[in-house]
Formats: sequence, structure tokens, C-alpha cells
Amino acid sequence: MHPLIRNNFTMRKDIHPENYRFVVFKDVSCDHSFLTRSTAPSKETVKWTDGNEYPLVKLEISDKSHPFYTGKMKLVDTAGRVDKFKTRFTKVREEQATIREAKVEELRIAQTKMQEEAVAKREADAIAAEKRAAVEAAASEAAEAEKETSAEVEAASEEASNDSTETEETSKEATSEEATATEEDSAQEEETK
Repeated sequence: MHPLIRNNFTMRKDIHPENYRFVVFKDVSCDHSFLTRSTAPSKETVKWTDGNEYPLVKLEISDKSHPFYTGKMKLVDTAGRVDKFKTRFTKVREEQATIREAKVEELRIAQTKMQEEAVAKREADAIAAEKRAAVEAAASEAAEAEKETSAEVEAASEEASNDSTETEETSKEATSEEATATEEDSAQEEETK
């Protein structure tokens, strides 16, 4: 005996439903009926083969009509369930298609926006490159002009230094001539004295 089952095992009282009784279940798709115990509610009754009346519960599908047990793919459409499913499934597919189309449109818009931004960035980069080239060209022109100006300044300063050298030489010559003239004049004065 199992260790959890005790010898003096008694069931607890008042835990089972009171309406647990014999009930006839009838599969309406294949007209199969069977008697068993159940608490299923029912308003109809039926006379069974033993002569007694039992509550009747109608089923839409049972082991006698279900494709898994019968091996036949027999489709039982009770109360338009298949149509309801197809309608619901069609609605779901349409909603999914709408959502998919919206996502595709969002992606297309995002891609177009990214392409426009890329074009704008390339244009901005091209404009910036043109500005840099213009600035560099202006800087090189300014450098060349500065070189020319500095060359002119050097040439002018060389001319000025040459002129000053000549002026100095001329002034030295003039000074030396004056000195010689003064010496000659002083020599003549001494002779006259």
C-alpha cells in the first residue's frame, strides 16, 4: 500500500457538489449519445435505454466526431464558427497589412529624410570646401602681395642705403675737399704772412 494512504482513510464531508448525477451527453453532429456522471447544468431531459429519464447536455463535438479520433477531416460548422473564425482571421490579416503598410511608409519617409539630410550635408561640405579654398587662395594672394611688398621695401631700402652710402661718400669727399681746401687756404695764409 502507498505510504500516503492510511488504513482508516475517510473522505472529508461537504466538499463534493450535491448536483453530481447521471447525465446524458449527445453529440449533435453525429447523433451519438453516452451516459456518465456530471454536474453540468441542463434544462432538457431525455429517456435513456434503461428506461430512466436523465438530464440532456448537447455537445457540438465529441470523440465520435472529432477528426483526431476519427481520422477523417470532417469539418463540423455549428453556429457558423468557421465563418466567424474566417471573418476574424481576415480582419486580423487586414489590420496586419495596414500596420505593415504604415511601417513601410514610415521607413520610406525616414529613408527619404535621411537622403535629403545627406544631400544637404554634402552641399554644406561643398560650400565649406569652396569657402576654405577661397580663404586659402586669398591667403596665398596676400602672402604673394606681402612678398612683393617686402621685396619692394627691401629694394627701396637698398636704394636708400645705396643713396645714403653715396651721400656719405659724397659728403666725405666734400669734407675731404673742404679739408684740403682749408689746408690749402691755411697754407697760403701762412705763406702770405
